[in-house]
Amino acid sequence: MIGIFDIDSLVYEACYSANDLEEAEESFWGRYNDVQFHMDKRYGESMIIPVGFCINNYRKKLDLSYKAQRTSPKPEFFEELIEHIKDNLEVQIRSGIETDDLVAKFLDYYGKDNCVIISIDKDYRQFECTIFNYRKREFVKISKDEALYNIYEQMVVGDRADNILVCKGYGEKWCEKNLRGKNEFSMMRTVFTLYKKLYKGRAREKMIKTFMLLKLNIF
Repeated sequence: MIGIFDIDSLVYEACYSANDLEEAEESFWGRYNDVQFHMDKRYGESMIIPVGFCINNYRKKLDLSYKAQRTSPKPEFFEELIEHIKDNLEVQIRSGIETDDLVAKFLDYYGKDNCVIISIDKDYRQFECTIFNYRKREFVKISKDEALYNIYEQMVVGDRADNILVCKGYGEKWCEKNLRGKNEFSMMRTVFTLYKKLYKGRAREKMIKTFMLLKLNIF
């Protein structure tokens, strides 16, 4: 089995919990090796592909407000830990897309039956796949129907962490009532009707832009 490991969040966690660089390195490797242990325990000998540190994300050009609220400085030891990791792992890095997109590309390349996404990021739930949450140490299988529901729920709820604010006043309960159990066409039509209600003549433009911000691996 192949584990596609989004290591970006792990780097932040390792730095925030450390008093010095050595402690940050120990924290990172402790969790990284724990992931390898749990993958091997479940699937036998597994190969881990570390993915991270992608730059020049196109979404920031599509929408200047994308992640604009993230103004906090990087944690101490952050850049030093990244260099240490690059020296010791063959991290997959690309420019122009986000780490999430690159993880999705590997998922598409290897196929959902041959790999596991290793991450704490809920955005991967828009794919039919298996996800290993390394923080909770649990494997979660996302079905095709659940993946479709998740992306259309995101189209309504948005992503506050990325400053994608879409349908104010419409949340998860509205989605459960209006989207759950429908096929993809019906969900799309329902969401577009909501956009027309909120954005009038700008509904189509807003929906396309929101999809491009939220959907992974478009390009």
